[in-house]
Amino acid sequence: MDSFVKALTARHRKIEQDIAEEERRPASDRMRVLALKKVKLRLREQIEVLHREGRRAVTIVRRRRDPHLALRPAR
Repeated sequence: MDSFVKALTARHRKIEQDIAEEERRPASDRMRVLALKKVKLRLREQIEVLHREGRRAVTIVRRRRDPHLALRPAR
């Protein structure tokens, strides 16, 4: 369970970095930023539930992949 929370936290931090990087670009993609912020919020909510509810709340929800979050090569 701890490793799962750590993985979610690491992913949350990575998305924060991606948002900051995208916002620093001169012509940032607002749709991508909004999509990343939604993912970040879902991760934060899931982490909070796991902390609040403990081990009995481990539920993984798979969602379809958001086209705005497509991986892009580093610029």
